[in-house]
Amino acid sequence: MLKKQLYLPTDIKICEFEHFKNHSCIVHGIFTRAGGTSTGAFDSLNIGINSGDELLAVANNRKVIIRKMGTKPFVFLNQVHRSGVKVLKKDDITISENFQLDTEAATADAIVTDMKDVFLVIQVADCQAVMLYDPEKKVIANIHSGWQGSVKNIIGKCVDKMIFEFGCEPENIMAGISPSLGPCCSEFVNYKDEIPENLWKYKIKNKDYFNFWNMSADQLMDKGVKKECIENMEICTKCNTDMFYSFRGEKTTGRFACVISMQ
Repeated sequence: MLKKQLYLPTDIKICEFEHFKNHSCIVHGIFTRAGGTSTGAFDSLNIGINSGDELLAVANNRKVIIRKMGTKPFVFLNQVHRSGVKVLKKDDITISENFQLDTEAATADAIVTDMKDVFLVIQVADCQAVMLYDPEKKVIANIHSGWQGSVKNIIGKCVDKMIFEFGCEPENIMAGISPSLGPCCSEFVNYKDEIPENLWKYKIKNKDYFNFWNMSADQLMDKGVKKECIENMEICTKCNTDMFYSFRGEKTTGRFACVISMQ
């Protein structure tokens, strides 16, 4: 049964992390696929400009999430399944000139900032969006971690970036793992060629399935994030294609939005 849903007055549905909700300065949400303008395989709140959907529909959908979350700048990334981490600083970009509905602010798979009133967006369809928040240093991050990102440990690299750039201490960091491909559906028949042997410990016994949820939690804890500060929604996207986009489940599909900001 789907959990942690927040039903809004319209048909838009948003999931939230319980521990983030306890911090009034954090605005965040995991949007489901409901409430947008896309049709067919992309029905309906698809925000992925490289998904094959009509760009006008995607731009309209991005407007939908902006109106729902607020009118402040939204930062979209060109996600490429690598381990690049974008550090967003006040003096390195002009927000009004670079953040457009039909373009991406940077090519990276994670973004970190101490800027307030800026929404960091990750777009996924089976991959994990991992949100991070340091309430002491007032730093947020949003990470796109698919299986390739897991192999490259983009989560650990992002925590390192928070430490190096902003002086964050890992024991203060809170983390949330979005709906994503669960261990029930993460089949890798060619895992010996795709996944390093040191990560085979996450393989389900007697199956070619992997638990990337546990892998992500361990990558966080390996950097010093406390177990009790990690919240995993434990919602499999392939098992819930009525609510979330899933590449494994649908092949041709959209991307749902995972958004975090500090007021």
